[in-house]
Amino acid sequence: MAKDKFAGTWRLLECYGSWSDGRISYPYGEKPEGQLIYDGHGSFSGQIVGSGRPAFQSGNLLKGTTEEIKTAFEGYIAYYGSYQVDEASSQVTHQVVGSLFPNWIGDIQTRNFEFEGERLRLSTQPIKGRTSDLTNILLWERV
Repeated sequence: MAKDKFAGTWRLLECYGSWSDGRISYPYGEKPEGQLIYDGHGSFSGQIVGSGRPAFQSGNLLKGTTEEIKTAFEGYIAYYGSYQVDEASSQVTHQVVGSLFPNWIGDIQTRNFEFEGERLRLSTQPIKGRTSDLTNILLWERV
């Protein structure tokens, strides 16, 4: 069963945006890192950190400049909650309990999934843009 294949820890290999007009974008840079954990009992946690995020000059988590805080926030995403797998539609649904992005708290994030051996490809539903639609694609490898 596909549901059983989710359980474990996954390492991010790729993260990019594919636009319906053919463009490719890299929301977290071309070499992001990330970890995704499905515990096999319905809970998950996921994090992605962008490549090349600069350290705060002050060295203090609470004393970053406005620009440092903005860059740190824009280069990172983390969220956790519970998940359900719908094998018939090849979708995993994340019920978000907590997130760096406050708008996701209490939200449902649905991803299409596909297994390729020890790799898991997740993709967002198309996001409507002004002139084209965006699908974010994440490739994970079992640790």
